[in-house]
Amino acid sequence: MPDMPDTRLIERWLPIAEIGEESDRERRSLQALPPTYYLHVWWARRPLVASRAAILASLLPEDADRNRFLHVLGIHGDPLATRRKIDAARRKGERFEGQAYSYPRAFSYVPDDADRRWLAGALGRACGDFTVVDPTAGGGSIPFEALRLHVAAFANDLNPVAALLMRATIDWPARYGSGVHRAFEELAARFVEARDRRLAPYFPPEPRERAIPTNFLWARTVTCPYCDGLVPLSPNWRLAPDGTGVRLVPDTGAGSGVAGRVCAFEIVASAKEQSPGTVARGDGTCPFPDCGRIIDGAAIKAQAQAGEMGEQLFAVVFKRRETTRTKTGRQREKWVRGYRAPRPEDDDGAAVRAALDEKLVEWDAFDFVPNERFPADSNDDRPIQYGMPRWRDLFSPRQLLCHGTSVEVFRELLDADREAGRLDEVRQAAYGYLALSLDKLRDYNSRMTRWHSGRGVVAGTFDRHDFSFKWSYAEMAPLVTGLGYDWAIGQTAKCIRELVALVRPDADGGRAKPAGLFDRPAAGNDRLDSPGAGGGPPAPVAGRPDPPAVAGRRPDPGNASRAASGAPLPAPTAAADRFDVPAAARLDPLPPAADSDRGSGVPANPGGRVEAAGPFAPPDHPGAPAAPPPVTITCKSGDSLDHLADGSVDAVVMDPPYYDNVMYAELSDF
Repeated sequence: MPDMPDTRLIERWLPIAEIGEESDRERRSLQALPPTYYLHVWWARRPLVASRAAILASLLPEDADRNRFLHVLGIHGDPLATRRKIDAARRKGERFEGQAYSYPRAFSYVPDDADRRWLAGALGRACGDFTVVDPTAGGGSIPFEALRLHVAAFANDLNPVAALLMRATIDWPARYGSGVHRAFEELAARFVEARDRRLAPYFPPEPRERAIPTNFLWARTVTCPYCDGLVPLSPNWRLAPDGTGVRLVPDTGAGSGVAGRVCAFEIVASAKEQSPGTVARGDGTCPFPDCGRIIDGAAIKAQAQAGEMGEQLFAVVFKRRETTRTKTGRQREKWVRGYRAPRPEDDDGAAVRAALDEKLVEWDAFDFVPNERFPADSNDDRPIQYGMPRWRDLFSPRQLLCHGTSVEVFRELLDADREAGRLDEVRQAAYGYLALSLDKLRDYNSRMTRWHSGRGVVAGTFDRHDFSFKWSYAEMAPLVTGLGYDWAIGQTAKCIRELVALVRPDADGGRAKPAGLFDRPAAGNDRLDSPGAGGGPPAPVAGRPDPPAVAGRRPDPGNASRAASGAPLPAPTAAADRFDVPAAARLDPLPPAADSDRGSGVPANPGGRVEAAGPFAPPDHPGAPAAPPPVTITCKSGDSLDHLADGSVDAVVMDPPYYDNVMYAELSDF
């Protein structure tokens, strides 16, 4: 077997400008992102085309055919020339008719047989004979592209969330294909039915005809120390870029110092009618006309830490279906966003708190809600300063009720499937995707969100890399058809379909299968080793805050049977908070794709492939191509890859270790 050349292509040449334009093009449309981007939040997602380029250029010799290299990347034209034409047209105020680029986005291209034959000739051996290592794999862009190139890969990350995301991005679509999509859709339908039945009473319908509520906007409140008025705190009261906003209507009651001084709210149509903000640089301003004093930031924090900070609903966002007529006289219906002042029945806090009081004891016992204290040694302790000493305090009572109920339903479905013997590998993967869906909703439904008035949308918890305190926040309406849970589930279903189309699975049934998602891992194998001798949770990394997740730990499955039998539940331990990761995934990569399967956008799953509810059957004809070496996904300390330093690694491709910018985004119930 020929030796690898001493000098690789990446050391002599790399089409940075073309790769940069394609990377930008990959991210340019928020409505058509690669599925690796939106399955679950992860910082510093690496562009797929750049990841593929890094792998190939690290393996190919310096004299490799550069035009063919660009072709394998999916760059089948001149993106720079197209970019110049687009910029010139934009300067003139012109628009392109049809597609500006002459070829689909590079990431959607699946290398074919001709590409692999060229690679084998340029490399002196088949792609599967090479090994690529990504020791800080994160969201998995590099191993994902290694799979699509038929290059064996080892993917490792210190964060167990990254290991699970890589499984969901790489392993499950390649192993189970559209079978896992069908299982997910069926499971999601059962989840939605049970969810609606339990949570519907806590979300009143929109009173306007042909309208649905989409968001509830809340302001945190303190009591003015000078006049005893309830002060809603918000830096501004803007709702939309057209000037729509909120005007405060203070009710001074019986006068200063007398209870009952509150603010009502009105929706106004222009910026000049809006009330000024009531908080700036941490200090509040009393909006009552007979007071108007500055409330020192220290006094606000003191009230918050004493548990006296409240919240007040100040606006409801809704969408109304309106009928219009086109120029030809045809009727057309569209949804139009609107805003209204809250009604008394919109705030059902008393019923929510009563339901929580009834549920929290049980949820605490089964570890459904995050009761751990926010780390006092965090480099951003603003949650503690503003009266949120526990992770669960980052959610309002109604948000906590929703998220806790979702975990409760999740566990009941999981236990029922386990008892009925339906929890096969595909079903386990479907539960993994459902957990990712629930976590996606948590990202957009916490007290750490905000209303983006410029776009009219909710900016999620992970919109920032810190724990800046949100004086006002947006709550999603989680039960409306097409929104809330339905939106999160729909996003995941779309992502699964597109991932399956990109990895093009036809798995070899003879390969070793991974441990089940809910199987107990072997002792000391593929776990996030804790830094302490007691097996506690991983030490915090400077600059990386921990997550506001509702159910980020895996409850002991035995707790359910213990509780049913009346046996005492085990006391919580530090080790119980660990994220147990199953054994390393052995991945069955894709076979070569035929030229006829190539097309624009994300390629469709080709017909004629054998799919089943479980792993794919072996190829049914003797001419089927042999599957290339698998990708191995681990979640260990970096030294778990030391055994590869004996010269068996052909290329080490890694992201910059931006751990100071990485946030945990924990998942439910694992």
